[in-house]
Amino acid sequence: MAVSNNNWKQYIQEQIKNGLLDDNFKINADRILKNEYLFDNEYAMEPTHISYQLNPILWNESPNGDPEWLYMLKRQEYLLDLLESYYDTNNTIYQEKMKSLLFDWIDNNIDNEQTWRTIDTGIRLLNWASVVDNLIKEEKLEKKENQSIAQAVKKQVIYLYNNYIEKYDLSNWGVLITTGILTYDAKLKGVIPSEITNWAQSRLEEQLDLQIDSQGVHWEQSPLYLLEVWRSTLAVIAAQQSSKISVSNILIDKMKRVHNVIPHYLKPDYSLIQQGDTDAIPIDSLYNISAIILNEGNCLAENISNVCDFCLLELKHEKISVAPKATELSPFFAGKLSGNYMWRSSWKKEADYWHLFNGKLGSGHGHASLSHVDLVINGHDILVDPGRYTYINSVERRFLKGASAHNCIIIDDTPFSKPKNSWKFDYTSSPLSIQVLNFFAGNIIKSEYLDKSSENTIVTRYWISFFAPQIFVAVDIIRTNGKHNVKHYWQISPDLEVSKRDGKYLLGKQATLSSSIAYSDESLSLFSPKYNNLKHCSQIVYNHEINDNSIEATVIAAKSISPTIEKVNVEQSGSGNQVGTRLAWGCRINLADGKNFLITTQIEDTTDGRKLYLYDKTKAYGTFNIFERQGQQVTKHFNLL
Repeated sequence: MAVSNNNWKQYIQEQIKNGLLDDNFKINADRILKNEYLFDNEYAMEPTHISYQLNPILWNESPNGDPEWLYMLKRQEYLLDLLESYYDTNNTIYQEKMKSLLFDWIDNNIDNEQTWRTIDTGIRLLNWASVVDNLIKEEKLEKKENQSIAQAVKKQVIYLYNNYIEKYDLSNWGVLITTGILTYDAKLKGVIPSEITNWAQSRLEEQLDLQIDSQGVHWEQSPLYLLEVWRSTLAVIAAQQSSKISVSNILIDKMKRVHNVIPHYLKPDYSLIQQGDTDAIPIDSLYNISAIILNEGNCLAENISNVCDFCLLELKHEKISVAPKATELSPFFAGKLSGNYMWRSSWKKEADYWHLFNGKLGSGHGHASLSHVDLVINGHDILVDPGRYTYINSVERRFLKGASAHNCIIIDDTPFSKPKNSWKFDYTSSPLSIQVLNFFAGNIIKSEYLDKSSENTIVTRYWISFFAPQIFVAVDIIRTNGKHNVKHYWQISPDLEVSKRDGKYLLGKQATLSSSIAYSDESLSLFSPKYNNLKHCSQIVYNHEINDNSIEATVIAAKSISPTIEKVNVEQSGSGNQVGTRLAWGCRINLADGKNFLITTQIEDTTDGRKLYLYDKTKAYGTFNIFERQGQQVTKHFNLL
């Protein structure tokens, strides 16, 4: 079927109307509005065509205009690649090159603090630790060179100390500052003044206490930045263990909590879910070395590559033993503090998996995604989060952070939380509650939030997992006042070709999607699997008008199941009269051979007449019911009063 890019075009037009379209994107916006992009190909910003040489390195000139290029360049993680190559080959050319690059940075940057950032300085110190240690131990440095490095290190740690601000206590940024200092000090004692080391140790302990909750989740609501905190803290632990320095209990305790929660953030292909500012990356090498450093069980050993993070392995710097094999983790995680809930059918790569989020926004790395759901069926991505793409304050950045780029609900085209720029929001809405319920065929997550963009509006989503039939249902309830337009957004994996047949969407060969809402539109939206990489995914939007209250359902199922959904008539007992959504609502999910699931709900108490209702001839009472039926004969029943 023909595919339009109406949603993305509409967003562009709104940005132009409100004067929010940045200059470097106008040419691309014009091409989008003229349908000049080929949607089968990757979409990208118009490149800046300049000649750029890495030899000599231009430390303060970005080839693509993104300042992150320079920040990454100055972190010097590539020095560790050279050190690893030296260990692999015993060829001193790699030592010579890492020494050359280290001094090239010193010669061109040490006297120009205006080009530094605190976070990159901390990371650079961590990356220098093993490199400098190797050069010293293998006598590759002259006395003056050793002194020059020591002076450069002292200048950098004093810069970090003098430029540390209180907000870093609650930021991954702060952790990357203090861990750089502590890692270098543990590896090369006597270079960093003890008062700064003591300060960094105290700061790190407070940072971890503030930032990581009792379940091991980082408050910033980005798995990628949880990884950053995890890895850099492990670097301190490894370096201190290697140097026989007593490791603080809080470092060990917090990292064990992270180690045990992080597998739940992995999809069945063992890449991270793209919540907030996160790329879909594997974590094999980090998880394996974490198990060794912390002496924790490795519950993923049979499913991930047998590799270890070289930086942490080198900091550990001793013969290591294989981590103990762990008992299998629970397939369900309830993040009652963070609002993250995950479930999988198994830990195999062909598993079903979902993640529902209904928590606080977190930091600037968080996205507008209340009640958003990621879904994997039989190991294949079905419903996705589109990722981050860039940190440049651009139309793409604001779009990808917004609610319409997630599997969310928007009322009157006004998002419940609205990005202002790359890091801030004009306003945000508030999660109210999450409840977990188990029933005869699976589980139910009830998430609820207050939509501050629409006065006195509460949105409730029941996410129902029917495990064995591989059916996943979102029942969305909106309680408000007056007439409104409501849109339900669904982002489909870019790997799936979307087509529509008999009122149902076919999602490649993997799944189907259908709704109790009659009207829908398919368009192309943006999807970013990793930083600076952008392409398209299909977006399905169901659109309807409501008056005061609304209840609708969306069904996603494995294609082999292919159920249909329909609303059912509801009668009030004793009257024979059909009633509206305000009193009672029901839908039926039809399977083969007459089997069906009947879902019912009552969002308000009945004050006039009998409280018992008949849904498709089946009697029910209460807030929420699920019936398994053969025709109209009930075989199983779950109810929530």
